[in-house]
Amino acid sequence: MDTLQKEKNITLIKDVLRNYLLEKGFRNTPERYTILEEIYGMEHHFNVDDLYLLMMQKKYHVSKATIYNTIEIFLDAGLIRKHQFGEKTLTSSSYEKSYFDKQHDHLVIYKKDSDKEIEEIIEFCDPRIQGIKEAIESAFGVKIASHSLYFYGTKNEQ
Repeated sequence: MDTLQKEKNITLIKDVLRNYLLEKGFRNTPERYTILEEIYGMEHHFNVDDLYLLMMQKKYHVSKATIYNTIEIFLDAGLIRKHQFGEKTLTSSSYEKSYFDKQHDHLVIYKKDSDKEIEEIIEFCDPRIQGIKEAIESAFGVKIASHSLYFYGTKNEQ
C-alpha cells in the first residue's frame, strides 16, 4: 500500500473514531488517536503488553489502563478485532486492526515442546468457508454477520 493510501486510511479511521466518540458521549482525547495510529501502523496481531511497550519506546506517555480502556472503545467501534489464540501470556487476548480487513481465519502454530507458546499465526481465506456460511444461513434462516475459525497445531518434523 502506498503512502498516500495509508494517509487516506488513517484519516478515515480517525473520522470513524471521532464520530463514534461523539455518538457515545466519550471524550475526544489525543491519546486515543495516537493509539489508533500505532495499531493501524502494525502489520501483525498484538496484545496490550506489545502495544504498551511500543508506545513507551516511542516516548508516548500513556498508561496501560488508558490502553485497556481505549482497546474496549476500539472494539465497540469496530476498529479492531479480539482473538483468543490460547497462548500462554500475561494478557491472553490478541487483537488486530479490522476496519479495512475482509473476513479471514487463522492457523495458530505452536512451538514444538512448548506450553502453547505461539511460533506463528497464519491468516487465510478459503472460499469453501464462504460456501459453508451460506449453507448455514439457508438452513437456519439467518444472516451471519461475521465468524471466527481457528485451527491450532504444530509444524511437522522436517
